[in-house]
Amino acid sequence: MMAIFAEKVAFRVKKDYFRACLDKDANFYDQNNPNEMSSRIAKEASGMQRGIGEKFGNIFMSFSSFILGYVFAFYFGWIMTLILLAGLPVMLLVGAGMGIVA
Repeated sequence: MMAIFAEKVAFRVKKDYFRACLDKDANFYDQNNPNEMSSRIAKEASGMQRGIGEKFGNIFMSFSSFILGYVFAFYFGWIMTLILLAGLPVMLLVGAGMGIVA
C-alpha cells in the first residue's frame, strides 16, 4: 500500500519537475547539461520514493501496533491497562529523550 503511494508521489514529482524544466528559458539549457537533468530527476525521485515507502510504512505499522495493543489490552485486562496507561507519559518522555540523544 505504501509502495503504491510512494510510486504515485514519485511520478507526480517527475512530472512537475519536467514541466518546470520546460518553462525555463534557453539560457537555462545553455548553462545546464540536459543529460544531467534527466538523471537528476530520476535520482531525486527514486530517493524520495524509497524514503516515503519505508518511513511511512514504519510509522503506519508502529502507530497501528500501538493502538491495537491498547485495544487488546483493554479487552483482556482493563484494570492492568489503566495502570499501565498512567505510566504512558513517562514512557513517552523517556522515548523522546532517547530519540534526541541518539
